This record gives sequence, structure tokens and C-alpha cells, in this order.
Amino acid sequence: MFFRAQALIRMSCFAVLLSAAGSSAFAQAPGKVPREVIEQAAAYGTALILVGLNMPWQRESTLTEDGVRVQREAIGSIQGKLLTELAGTNHAIVRRYEEVPGIALEVGADALATLARSASVSNVLLDRPTVKSAKDGLRESGQRETAVENEASMAQEKVPWQLFNRVANDGTVLVLAGLRTPWQREDTLSEELVDLQRRAILSAQSYVLAELAGTQFRVMRLYRQIPGIALRVGLDALKVLEMSPAVTNVLPDRPAKAAP
Repeated sequence: MFFRAQALIRMSCFAVLLSAAGSSAFAQAPGKVPREVIEQAAAYGTALILVGLNMPWQRESTLTEDGVRVQREAIGSIQGKLLTELAGTNHAIVRRYEEVPGIALEVGADALATLARSASVSNVLLDRPTVKSAKDGLRESGQRETAVENEASMAQEKVPWQLFNRVANDGTVLVLAGLRTPWQREDTLSEELVDLQRRAILSAQSYVLAELAGTQFRVMRLYRQIPGIALRVGLDALKVLEMSPAVTNVLPDRPAKAAP
């Protein structure tokens, strides 16, 4: 259910990409790469984007089974063609879509230039816009965050976009996930309420682990006294945490120090 919800949110982004094209084909528009995407790549080295692909397309609900199969094969083919064009540039695949003609990428400036020239691309959207700094507002092009500002901006999102960058670069990332369950300090509770609260925490942890089934993850620590769980996760698991109603926030974790 949660994978479907995640897919629907992503498809709503692609609805913007598809809206100008109607139900049958994309219109080739000038200025395919928006300035905000270029500025993000200039400021941070890469940008997370959604790329609309230039091909005939219809909603699958209007197609026969054979029509769905043929359209998905065509989408896969044009994705492959675009990735061939991007060979040798700074890019990473975030997600290949089957039902809509699009692909999610993390790209550098050289890959953006290739996308701007490609006949396979109809338009580009910023997938995860740069987070505003509460103190400074929008950053100037080319300006990087300090370590303190970086951590502050990460706290403003359920899953900070910096974590998606890290997992794209490293394959996995250590995280602490906060869980949505009533909680009070145990020294303020009776023994009975402490037991009930710990059971609720365990239940929330079990729920999240069930959601993560089939994704790349590893449990690093199950907490008893606080509503949280420490994990090492891949991109697919990080996206599940982002969509989970049982998760309140996700923060980067640090490797445990070896005992002396």
C-alpha cells in the first residue's frame, strides 16, 4: 500500500511533465532545463531531477494489456537511449519508471547540458528543491552550506534531501528514525505505564520493519525507552521511511565507536 502511495506522489510530479503534452505525445519546449535546476547543480555539484521523455504516451487505464506491455517496452527503450547519451557524464539513476515516460536522476552540470540537447527529453523538473536557510533565505548560486547550516536544514524535512544524496553516492546510509507513538520520560511514569509505553514502541518498530520488507536495510539498534530505531538503509528503504505514517523524522546517524 505504501509503495503504491509513494508511486502516486511521484506520478503527480510527472503529471506536471505530461500536462503540456496531452494524452498522445510530448511537445518539445524551449528551455527544457529550468534555471533553478542549473543553479542547484552549480551550488551543490549535483541536482536531483525528474526527466520527462519525449514519446507518445497514454494512461494505462485506457490501454489493453498488449498496449500496456508495448508502451512499457517503449518507455524502457527511450530510458536506455537517454542513459547511453549520458555515458561519461556525472549522473546516477535514482529511479526508472515503468508506467510513465520519465526517469529520476541525480546529475551534474555536464549531464544537464546533455539533457538540454537531447531529443529524447521533453522537459526537466527539480525533484528535491534546495532547502531554505531560516537565517539566510535562498542561497546565492555557487554558495555551499556550512556544516552547521547543513545539519539545521536537514532537520526541516522528514527525510532530508542530503540523505538522498549520500545514499546515491555511498549505496547505503546510517539513519535514526523517530517513530510516531505517544511518549513520556520513563521517570514520570508508573511501572505499568512504562511497560505499556515500551510495548507501543516495539509495536511501532515492528510496523516499520514490516514496511521495509523487501528493501535494502539492516537494523543497527532497537531502542526500548525512546520511540526510535537505528538503521542502515539503501535508497529504496529510505523512500519507504519517507512515506511511512509511523515515521516522524529521519536523521543521519554516526557509526558506533569501537570499544577500547
